[in-house]
Amino acid sequence: MKVVACIIARTVSKRLPLKVLRDLIKGVSMIDFLVQRIKKVSEIDEIYICTSINIVDDILEDVAIRNDIKIYRGSEDEVIERMISVGDLEQADVLLRITGDNPLTSIEYFPNQIKLLIENDLDYVRIVDVPIGASAEVISLIALKDCYSKMDTSVSEYLMLFLFDPDKYKCGVIKVFNDDYSNYSVTVDSPDDLQRTRSLLRLLKGKELLLKDIVKIYKNDSNNFLPVKTFSSTVEVKLPYDKKVLFEEFKKDMLRRANDSKKINLYD
Repeated sequence: MKVVACIIARTVSKRLPLKVLRDLIKGVSMIDFLVQRIKKVSEIDEIYICTSINIVDDILEDVAIRNDIKIYRGSEDEVIERMISVGDLEQADVLLRITGDNPLTSIEYFPNQIKLLIENDLDYVRIVDVPIGASAEVISLIALKDCYSKMDTSVSEYLMLFLFDPDKYKCGVIKVFNDDYSNYSVTVDSPDDLQRTRSLLRLLKGKELLLKDIVKIYKNDSNNFLPVKTFSSTVEVKLPYDKKVLFEEFKKDMLRRANDSKKINLYD
């Protein structure tokens, strides 16, 4: 089985321009930080930056070169097209979808996700009840191609909603905590998110970056040092075609999908 990690990244961002190129720690950009973390996972055979052919993303060629990884440049809007092209180029069996603005993606669970998918012949695996931006998506190339043939590819940025569907695909979930921390966020989408992530990394002081430690810091942030980003039940979540639902309804839907999937628990 060949496993390829796809880092979905572009330099265009309305709320935080050039965010993936901004430093998280001195001299290390967000995307460099993410790449170096993914490189620690021995189960991954190749790493690609999957970006667009737009001239503004030319600089990501330099990122790939200095990190000694590969790059694929394709459709500006169709994330799924970029991933399938990489899968075909590498003759991959399994792809990891990792978003470039999620530098704190929990790499420590990648081996568990990959193993669950391969050993159970699943189509899709994620970790659940974790902060937004913490879970990568592990996907079989066959399932990804099937999804591509059936979905409106103009909304492929919402790929999770189409693949994490136990009614259509064989899905698996890994629960890593007894409690639900999905109201937290570790994604970087705004200047405040960037400052929070920098502060978090200073607190950890070069320690191995584990999700359990991040959650512990979030829970104990009584002095509002970071400050922690949380989502209330009344926040609206964007869906394809400009639709929106309350976060509470979104969580209920995610719970339904998880309950209908093959599940394993990793917490004590």
